[in-house]
Amino acid sequence: MIAPLVDELATEFDGKAKIVKLNVDESMDTSQKYGVMSIPTLIFFKNGEEVDRLVGAMPKDTMAEKLQALV
Repeated sequence: MIAPLVDELATEFDGKAKIVKLNVDESMDTSQKYGVMSIPTLIFFKNGEEVDRLVGAMPKDTMAEKLQALV
């Protein structure tokens, strides 16, 4: 549901932030490592450390604001 928005943000923040998607069905170990219990879950990292997390569908503006605050 939010995948197209994440793709748009990846384009908009190209060169400023690295945005990746993870298929939790194919990468169960990684999703368990980060405690992903609901989909969608967006985890924001800075310098390799988790600094914020959004769970559930949300508007693109909300995701962009979180990213902008970190770049």
